[in-house]
Amino acid sequence: MTVADSAVPFDRTVTDSAPTIDYAPSPDSAAETSAQPSTLVQWWRRLDGHHADASLLLGALSVVTFWAFGVGLALSLGALVFGAIALRTPDADRMDAGIGIAAGAVGIVAGLIFLSATLPYF
Repeated sequence: MTVADSAVPFDRTVTDSAPTIDYAPSPDSAAETSAQPSTLVQWWRRLDGHHADASLLLGALSVVTFWAFGVGLALSLGALVFGAIALRTPDADRMDAGIGIAAGAVGIVAGLIFLSATLPYF
């Protein structure tokens, strides 16, 4: 009888004409399959190490969309949050995080000026 494990390559040099294979899962595989993380946690783990890039992107989009009612402000807040997270990460690109935070601040100021100028007309 041949025991197959995912860490050991399968050996086809068995002299039996039809070898029987019993799968023996590793002890930690039961823990991995029993509790799947939520979609939000999976998305957050995909961003791991890219918070500075996300901050830069959201900051740039907030400056471009300051005229859209509230969209620029929401993007600005996202840029500030991701920038703050990136600055706490040891191997993050601090220049991108700083530019993202600065662009987010500019987006907040521009969005608030635009909203204060246009709200009296509604």
